[in-house]
Amino acid sequence: MESSILVNQLIVVGRRKNYTVNFNPGVNIIYGDSNTGKSTIVNLIDYLLGAKNFNLYPEIDAAARYAALDVTLNEDRYTIKRDLFNPNALIEVYTCPFDKVEQYSCRKYLPNFQKPSGSDDSGYFSDFLLDALNLPNIKLKESPSKDDSKLARLSFRDLFKYCYVDQDNLGDKRFFNPENWAVATKNKEVFKYIFNALDSHISEIQNQISEKTKQKNKLVDTYSTVSDFLRESEFASMVSLDAEIENIDSDIENLNMQILELNQRQIADTEVYNTIRSELNKISLEKRALTLLMREQETKIERFTRLKNDYLNDINKFMATLSAMNGIGEVNQQIEICPVCDNTLNVEIARERFDVANEEKISHEINALKRRARETESIAHETKRLWELNKVKLAELELAETNAIHLQEMNTKELSSPYLAERDMYVSKLGELQQKRKDIVSKLKVRNQHSTLNKSINSLETKITQLQEQLAELSKNTPSLSNVLSDLADNLRDYLIAVKIKSPTGIKFNEQTFLPQVRDIDYARITSGGLRTIVGVGYLCSLMQEALNRTMNFPSFLMIDTVGKYLGKTKDQKYAPDSTDTAADSMEAVSDPNKYQNMFEYIIKLSEMYENQNKTCQFILVDNDVPDHIVDKLSGFIIAHFSSERVNGLPVGFIDDADLM
Repeated sequence: MESSILVNQLIVVGRRKNYTVNFNPGVNIIYGDSNTGKSTIVNLIDYLLGAKNFNLYPEIDAAARYAALDVTLNEDRYTIKRDLFNPNALIEVYTCPFDKVEQYSCRKYLPNFQKPSGSDDSGYFSDFLLDALNLPNIKLKESPSKDDSKLARLSFRDLFKYCYVDQDNLGDKRFFNPENWAVATKNKEVFKYIFNALDSHISEIQNQISEKTKQKNKLVDTYSTVSDFLRESEFASMVSLDAEIENIDSDIENLNMQILELNQRQIADTEVYNTIRSELNKISLEKRALTLLMREQETKIERFTRLKNDYLNDINKFMATLSAMNGIGEVNQQIEICPVCDNTLNVEIARERFDVANEEKISHEINALKRRARETESIAHETKRLWELNKVKLAELELAETNAIHLQEMNTKELSSPYLAERDMYVSKLGELQQKRKDIVSKLKVRNQHSTLNKSINSLETKITQLQEQLAELSKNTPSLSNVLSDLADNLRDYLIAVKIKSPTGIKFNEQTFLPQVRDIDYARITSGGLRTIVGVGYLCSLMQEALNRTMNFPSFLMIDTVGKYLGKTKDQKYAPDSTDTAADSMEAVSDPNKYQNMFEYIIKLSEMYENQNKTCQFILVDNDVPDHIVDKLSGFIIAHFSSERVNGLPVGFIDDADLM
């Protein structure tokens, strides 16, 4: 069956404004200077699709309230909202785009499989994602070769490993954890699941058909009952409710314009009016003072967040000092040879001139810094709490201001001025319309929920049909793993030839690990980090390509952070000593800019293949910089470009006002 994830928009709702990135089907490129929030974007998408946690960056910590993802899963549009500061909080899911969440009710899901005691009947977010993607929700054997093996629940996160590679794993020797037996074993089972090659797959699909049929029948009964109630109560249709809201909005706009015109002609000097106007001025001053206080609190949040991070950096420096002292050891000799100028160095004289702290003093400083970091974090947290309380107070002042204006009109009804009588009529009518609009929006939520039931029924019918087709196909021709690996090897070979690596021979997939081999060398044994990066990207692309040719449990979505890792084109690259053999990188010529260009062109061509077959796919590619010679060729796919120096007016980062905090 075809399955797809299409990210439409990422939103971080902040205190001052919302920060958004819009995405397109096909290829999406994000690039720019280091530390501008590129990885934050893909990390947030990962978090909103169920990752256990999100590492808060200072800018996000200071500015954000929560995050949301507007995403299409298969054919259905959803908005996923998640708390950034409490990963264990329930995840909210709305069956609509982000800009319409106020008109829809939400379902809440547990972020992991550990249901807290006393919790409600909220389902699991992983189950929701698998169900929305119409992917079988099954259990896998922990030890596939044993008949009595324990079963472990398949999580959406197990599958998503094949859809998202972060900058730490791309090109790493431990790609898909081949050294960790338990993890590698589960990854192999997930790999079989992707290709419908599990021994139990036919029975699992039969169970899925049975379960979804029961779900559909239950929804049909619920839908029928609700339909009868709405019909008997003469509940307005969704179309009429939408039309009524549009008419009310138009009337409200006209009334506001008429009130504005009257205000511009107003000349009022009565005692009652002046008294109420004085109260309005007082409220305005209080609002201004509260707004200023909230701005100061925002500054305080930013300052203490940065201060906390400064303390953490200082702690890391002191820890490095302790590590260096342990490595160097105690200097016993009083006379040493200077390693720079070969002159003799009197250690005691050096001790007199420089403050050489001992380990105890450094440890004391580390503890003091940790205490300060905790204190600053506590202050920032308390200030955030106060900011939220002040936001509530501000809303109360605004309501008081509205009531004062209404009181002003009520107390001037007896005045003989035609203006006052007319304005009072307009304000009264405006209040009636606003209340009527709230009532209709509430009814619209009911209608939208009713419509969602119908969509769910249709979706289940489609899923049941697809499962039945898949069952028939599997019963007729169960896929062979050997054939699967052979086809993937062909895809990988096409990719490596297109990238133009040296000697694209001996390309196949290891039948034990299911990981690629090049020149008959296992992926983990390739010494060039650059070649591993190229092969790793090709491995993932081979899955995307195979999804075009066969029925798979794979959502045709790929997100890669730092595509150019180990390719010698990213600025200020620093590698761990054992991460790559620079001599092997040089021999492979991985820094050849044409290879980087060829990788992007292959991915673009792959996305065009999906488009030509009227299928949905999405690639989200992140890198520190794109070489100048191919920027023009890729410009149509760039959705975000950041510059820490705001070169050519570019935003400073994802949090585009970070330098103004």
